[in-house]
Amino acid sequence: MIHNDVEDLGWELIGWDADEVAAHVTSLTRDEILRLNTLFPERGDDELLATAVYPIAPERYAAMRTTVPRLEFKADLDYHIGGFRLPQLR
Repeated sequence: MIHNDVEDLGWELIGWDADEVAAHVTSLTRDEILRLNTLFPERGDDELLATAVYPIAPERYAAMRTTVPRLEFKADLDYHIGGFRLPQLR
């Protein structure tokens, strides 16, 4: 299912350290999410990876870098990917 209002969605790849601090954050575009989503079969119909936060096993890093070459993964971090609502500008 693709959200009709994607203009208010944002996505991030977040690497968490042992203290549960977001130590490495990469913003992702809608196009990048649509290319990456096939690497997450557990997403079901969540094509924009926006309804949950998905853990990323180290075995997926190479496939993700092949799909979106600018991605980096740092050692000793626990990575997740997901969407969020952007704040509304007033």
